[in-house]
Amino acid sequence: MIATLRMTTLLFLAIFTLAGCAKEYVPQEPPPNTGTVFQKTPEEVQAAARNTLTKLSFAITQETGEYIEAVHLKPGETVEDNQGEMVYIWIKPRESNVLVLTLTRMRASGIAKQKQWDQQITAKMIEELR
Repeated sequence: MIATLRMTTLLFLAIFTLAGCAKEYVPQEPPPNTGTVFQKTPEEVQAAARNTLTKLSFAITQETGEYIEAVHLKPGETVEDNQGEMVYIWIKPRESNVLVLTLTRMRASGIAKQKQWDQQITAKMIEELR
């Protein structure tokens, strides 16, 4: 009886542990003082972000009016088999300008070949919006 109870307890702990590991990553929006301000419309900024990501070999995986999520693709990779960097861009309309926040997430596998994309994305967006 006690052995069965212990086995059941261990089984439940294993299930809950695995379920906890399977949680999807939820990006945390960076603080506003880390962003870049653009004197453009939200639509212009979103289009520039899309174009920038495409030029830098990113595939957009999720997009709303104020948020873009993308994965960096190496030659021959698809979104499904990708193990590279993820980028998250928040487009925050304000009274007379737009604040853009970026966040790069590197995946555990292949981390040595990955890089932070925040500055490069911002620089390309600046070029795009000139």
